[in-house]
Amino acid sequence: MKIFQKVYYIVVFIAIYFSKLVQANLYIAYDILTPNLKVNPSFIKVPLVLKSDFGMLLFSNLLSMTPGSLSIDITHDRQYMWVHVLYSSTDEEMLLEFKDIQNKIKRITE
Repeated sequence: MKIFQKVYYIVVFIAIYFSKLVQANLYIAYDILTPNLKVNPSFIKVPLVLKSDFGMLLFSNLLSMTPGSLSIDITHDRQYMWVHVLYSSTDEEMLLEFKDIQNKIKRITE
């Protein structure tokens, strides 16, 4: 039963990720095509929920593949990741979204 659960989580994660990817691409395209840019760039120190190397690799790569965000560095103690975002909302909102992504990755990697 556990293998089916992992497969389910993987499929759900891929669907959610692709929808976020399309959404980010459309938002950037809209922003580029309109006269006023709405960028609000910032760096965010994201606490890492993930402990496995593969989970952190997947998280950082997925962030970097998404337009408007880029993983910059992981602290030496592997507790935080610095992320650059192009469209920053409140830090709390961004941190909740990053934590949600990590929890979804954790379900499929650990």
